Amino acid sequence: MLINLKYKPRTSKRLAIKVLVFEYITGGGLSQEEIPASLAKEGMLMMQAIIDELTDNASIVITVLVDYRFKNIQLASNVNIVFVHEHQCVYQLLPSLLDIVDFIWPVAPEMDGELVKLTQLIEKKDVVLLNSSSAAITVCSDKLVTSNTLKEAGLDVIESMQWDQFSQNYPAPWVIKSKYGVGCLDNYFIANKEQLIKITKRIDNKKDYVIQPYIKGKVLSLSCLFKQGKAWLLCCNKQDVVINKGQFELKACIVNISDDNNDLYQKIIDQVASSIPGLFAYVGIDIILTENNVPMILEINPRLTTSYVGINQAIGYNVANAVIEMTQNDPIIRKTANKHISVSI
Repeated sequence: MLINLKYKPRTSKRLAIKVLVFEYITGGGLSQEEIPASLAKEGMLMMQAIIDELTDNASIVITVLVDYRFKNIQLASNVNIVFVHEHQCVYQLLPSLLDIVDFIWPVAPEMDGELVKLTQLIEKKDVVLLNSSSAAITVCSDKLVTSNTLKEAGLDVIESMQWDQFSQNYPAPWVIKSKYGVGCLDNYFIANKEQLIKITKRIDNKKDYVIQPYIKGKVLSLSCLFKQGKAWLLCCNKQDVVINKGQFELKACIVNISDDNNDLYQKIIDQVASSIPGLFAYVGIDIILTENNVPMILEINPRLTTSYVGINQAIGYNVANAVIEMTQNDPIIRKTANKHISVSI
């Protein structure tokens, strides 16, 4: 069940809508740790895209959390910046901020339970969550649970098995990935048994990994909006993924590619919406389009993804304003452009 979907102004309807944007990587979630360069770039792109879209609405007042290492960030003059310093924990700052805003848009990784933890904190507050429920995120944060949930719903998924229970049921090559990982982090391409033996010696916590058959095909993602068991397809995107030294690496996303399968994709996301009804707002779904033109689901990202950065320019649709509106009404998808936009990582 979704929580806090209806926005009720706290005092006068004439007052501005106050939105807190919290992108975990650039917003202080790692204030006491080193920030990986690739995650910093992706995080900054997404945070900037949200703010750019929200500033199109003059009735919205934006507050954004920013890690102290990004102090030179250039944002619109009417955006309120709250810096998170080196010795501060962002979870100590959030409660008081949540008391003075109407909406919060969190963007956080599923790994280490961060997105679930953050969402559960928000759900306890009198503020509108512009993201999926903690129950839905819990399902999507575990790749094995996601796979089993969707498989039970009759969807085509990449077969997954917990690594410590693997007995070479699938022929090589294989893919090994963290059950709780994000993007291409902790994803390995295993070409043969010899490579499997080598990586087995390197990784001890095999119960935290899944192993899958390597499926040839196009690596795609679907950018969608979800609300209370319903789904709307925005566009299909191509992911430029390469294998570098045995690990997968995302180089870029081509947003809004031409694809003849959009009707099929809509049917797929309708089934996803029914099987995980707590999905809300923007959701990204990674799929493999096999050589036989069968779309197989890899994983579900219950949050903004890198592809979001190019959607406004690609299809002429303001996703952020649509998400705000979705707290009261179903979205109306009006595309005013049809371009291919490349987002480099």
